[in-house]
Amino acid sequence: MSERQWFAKIDHDEILNAADEIKWLPEYMKIRLQNWTETMEWDWCISRQRIFATPIPVWYCKDCGKVLVAKEEWLPLDPTQDGPKESCKCGSNEFKAEEDVLDTWMDSSITALHVSGWITDHKLRLPAQLRPQGHDIIRTWAFYTILRSMALTGKKPWDSILINGMVLGEDGQKMSKSLGNIIAPETVIEQYSADAFRQWVAVGGSTGSDVMFRWKDVVSASRFLHKMWSIYRFSMSHLEDYEPERHSADESTLVLHVIDRWLLSKLNKLVHSTTGSMDTYQFDEAFKSIRGFAWETLADNYIELIKSRLFGNEQSGRRAAQYTLHTMIDTLSRLIAPFTPFFAEEMYSRIGKGSIHLQSWPDVNESLIDDDIERAGELIKDITAAVRRYKSENGMALNAPLKKIEIYGTLDDVADIEGTTNSHIELIAGEPDFEHVPVSVKPNMGMIGPKFRKQAGAIVKVLTEENPQKIAMQAADGSIVVTVNGESITLDPESVKIEKEVVSAGRAVDVLDVNSIVVVIVR
Repeated sequence: MSERQWFAKIDHDEILNAADEIKWLPEYMKIRLQNWTETMEWDWCISRQRIFATPIPVWYCKDCGKVLVAKEEWLPLDPTQDGPKESCKCGSNEFKAEEDVLDTWMDSSITALHVSGWITDHKLRLPAQLRPQGHDIIRTWAFYTILRSMALTGKKPWDSILINGMVLGEDGQKMSKSLGNIIAPETVIEQYSADAFRQWVAVGGSTGSDVMFRWKDVVSASRFLHKMWSIYRFSMSHLEDYEPERHSADESTLVLHVIDRWLLSKLNKLVHSTTGSMDTYQFDEAFKSIRGFAWETLADNYIELIKSRLFGNEQSGRRAAQYTLHTMIDTLSRLIAPFTPFFAEEMYSRIGKGSIHLQSWPDVNESLIDDDIERAGELIKDITAAVRRYKSENGMALNAPLKKIEIYGTLDDVADIEGTTNSHIELIAGEPDFEHVPVSVKPNMGMIGPKFRKQAGAIVKVLTEENPQKIAMQAADGSIVVTVNGESITLDPESVKIEKEVVSAGRAVDVLDVNSIVVVIVR
């Protein structure tokens, strides 16, 4: 049934021009507003026939039918409860109240104006900086807010509009009560914390993309927080005697190890990349970078490399590690604050004053970024990892000392390799001189068995008891001759595998190749 309605005039060109002045994130979302605006063939119907909503402050004269709109100073009011404060121009005081209410977007579309100080004692600060919203209400909230702002002030409502996707259930469908795939935020928070929940949202998808809820992603976020707690707790246990205000004055005399400078260089590159991601609202990129740095660079490598200094008695090296740890905790707490505010607050509470959320975003210290130092630090990290892997493969405790480690190459700093491997390091210039000495013979039954059948067992016995060096020399000459029960038998070199050990200067050694650097383990 058709009824009389209230309308707001739409200026299509004005809205399209304003949309072009706004930065859309992602850019392709602007086409939705353009398509909607260009295809509209009607004005905005702002009245609704509902019980609850904002009243339309209008009366109709019962005598002449003239419309009387409330003056601004009369507001707020409900025309069904309050009459006008003046008579109609025809002199009548008999009015019929407007019973329709305003479209809900009439309320919502005023938000940008409201937060910018419109019709207040404050100076109007339009445009606002940012509008975050879903892509499903571009044609309503975004459209009507632009219309309202341009109509009332002639200014665009915001500099940027950030469009997010929908949250999907684990079944891949949009979360909906009718589908029964809704997970209440309170359920997630109670089990895994608000910070884990926020982290899932940040990492879940890029700007504009839908985000699928998966419990395993929340669990992963929770595990990262546990890892961060381990990093934080370990760091603070070694910073109890570190006084930043007093010790920061000694920075000019602080002697940082290569691995300290390696971490600080990577940390400042992290600040640089994270800042860039945050400036473009790529929250998933930002937090993935932070998480990768904390878990791999910091926990798996740096902390392992500096433990010997932290637990040792040499004060210069220990102070350098403490300075680096303190800098890292301070910077990381600022970086994770937008994502995990409660955890960041706890981290900062032990090293700073006031709330982390009142602190500034970290600045990049360009002087600490050094690609040469990073290459040197990577080599130290990789050599240490190779030696630890060698110990593990040989059933040795990671802190078990080795007789000696010889490194053929140029390294400026081996202190942390020595500390982590618990072994003496000798740097040697030039190339190593190795001798490969045969130590055992392993018969190839795949060749000997089918060819010699009943004699195979006796041949294998002779081969394993023979001098390995003699067998190796024969194999090098092209054939192996053995005597079995008085009979001379000739074998192909492929009938055996000669196992050799590396000997350097008469010592049995194991050799590791780490990024073309030869590392000799003296047994």
